[in-house]
Amino acid sequence: MKKSRRTFLQITALLAAVSLIVAIISLSACGSNKKPVLKAAAQTFSTTPKIGQETAGHLGAKIEKVYGDLKSTVVLLEYGDTKLCFLTSSLDGEDTCKILIAKKLGLTKTQVVFASSHNHTVPSGSEELNRQFLEGLDSALQGLEKKLVPVTVEWGVAREERITYNRRGKRPDGRAYFIREEDRMELGDSYIGTIDPDATVVILRGKNGHPVTALTFFTGHPVTGYNPEHMVSFGQFPQVACEKLSSYLGGVPVAFFQGCAGDINSKYMLTGTIEQSRQLGEYLGDSFIKAANSVHISQRSDLQWARKKVNIPLAELPDTNSLKRDLASIDDFVRRGNSGDQNTMECVGMNFPKALTPPYRAKLVEMVRPWYVWALEQYRTGKAAETPKFLEIEIVVARLGDVGYVGMPFEPFVRIGLNIKREAPLPCVLTCGYTESQYGYIPDSTACNDREYMSGFFRYTGTRPPYRSPGGDAVGEVAIPVLKEFSK
Repeated sequence: MKKSRRTFLQITALLAAVSLIVAIISLSACGSNKKPVLKAAAQTFSTTPKIGQETAGHLGAKIEKVYGDLKSTVVLLEYGDTKLCFLTSSLDGEDTCKILIAKKLGLTKTQVVFASSHNHTVPSGSEELNRQFLEGLDSALQGLEKKLVPVTVEWGVAREERITYNRRGKRPDGRAYFIREEDRMELGDSYIGTIDPDATVVILRGKNGHPVTALTFFTGHPVTGYNPEHMVSFGQFPQVACEKLSSYLGGVPVAFFQGCAGDINSKYMLTGTIEQSRQLGEYLGDSFIKAANSVHISQRSDLQWARKKVNIPLAELPDTNSLKRDLASIDDFVRRGNSGDQNTMECVGMNFPKALTPPYRAKLVEMVRPWYVWALEQYRTGKAAETPKFLEIEIVVARLGDVGYVGMPFEPFVRIGLNIKREAPLPCVLTCGYTESQYGYIPDSTACNDREYMSGFFRYTGTRPPYRSPGGDAVGEVAIPVLKEFSK
């Protein structure tokens, strides 16, 4: 009897041990299969320019006045093993910044995306400013990973039509031209043309109900209060609007993403004041707040992203006779411009504002002369048929909850972004240019044959043939299928 009881107790103990082991294994398996949680952290930092710092102006203009600090924002996203970091800024320093961010956060450079607002009123190339910028970024990165918290995704869009206009016009004979401020006034103050009016706000909200950060999006060259011959430093409408939204949301970091603004200007270019620029920023800030007050809650909170190659088609070189005619026209224009001739308004398809001096106009035209020399040299050496047929670029495609993102490394025309938004399977898509930008203007399919400043910008590259259809719309042919795959 005692032996049977002892055996019973042993068996019972063994079964309990087995049950415990099974439970532990089950809990472990559940933990390993637990769905990842989207997390976010962000930090804004400031850089203080100084009078006399260098700019990217073609005549070596330096900063004459400084209107406040320039702000940049770093946003870190994490979803399980998937990580992506954005740095949004009006300053340059892309590669150096990506290296620093990757090192500090334990990322690869491909996981870091540099997005510029393309603000024209900033210093450029100053060693002192670059050092201060990197120090500010380094400080912002300290402990950023520890600030990661679970977030949900919300997005809202307001319509804003008071700030921008399409600056690519058509003459009665069909020729394209750059709509300068004086041309815009002749068209009437109500003229806006084809623009992207979306003032978009994406709020990443913590579990306590408070926003952790916000991503904003708008499309337009920040050029109000800008004159390349008399440079100032100012954050322009993107910064003013982000500061206003940040204050409304309780002081959280707000990042700004520039849209497909290749042919989209803010009003008052070369003639406007800083006060007018601030006013446009107030308009955009009000629209951001309106968008933030009418948000849609994303049906999911996760993250997918990829880098993809895109081939932009290139055309054949113009014939030698037209190249020689244009070269003679360039030399005549430069000679007259340098002598102060005010009658220097149009040359090789480009037209110039009256606000620029004749020598500056001459400089802008002189900069395309090497391209014509190169093109003629290709014919002379029998290499004209061997020029590249495609320009290979790399885009960034991402999905953050129900929000899509397409980052393009050039100045895309607005129709490129509008086409992607129309065809993408997501309710909200940020179609952003100036993302790790290095290729200048690339037109959409409707503008590849034009030669105004934007469409003909390939001539400023020195050795790139013209674009051919579909031009920058080739991005959509790659990005839209990726977004469709991500949205499944």
